[in-house]
Amino acid sequence: MRALLLATSLIVLLVPTPGSSSADDYDRARAAVAAGRILPLTEIVERATAEFGGGVLDAEYEDDDDEEDDDHHRERSNRSHYRIKLLTPDGRVLKLVYDAVSGELISRHGRHRERHRGGRDDDEDD
Repeated sequence: MRALLLATSLIVLLVPTPGSSSADDYDRARAAVAAGRILPLTEIVERATAEFGGGVLDAEYEDDDDEEDDDHHRERSNRSHYRIKLLTPDGRVLKLVYDAVSGELISRHGRHRERHRGGRDDDEDD
């Protein structure tokens, strides 16, 4: 069952939307995997789900020419990487960044999906 869920998730993630930048990311990632420059997304997703459990909500490839931008910082990346958003079995949404060449986990940020009293998210990993 888990293998079927993983396979279905990856098929959905790898189908580009016509006219979107996702299609460009998909083409660049596919060419880089074929050339042996980066690891395939399937391997990165397997690593993430093996370590943290749960299911993939979103995944994207960013090459070394892309700029990173998230809630906490803006930086220029010097390596190709995958951004994975994962929903863990305990309800946490993890934002994971993996080096696309080595498969190393570069960063992890997470929150519970539910809001706590006072409207604050649990963001102990941020």
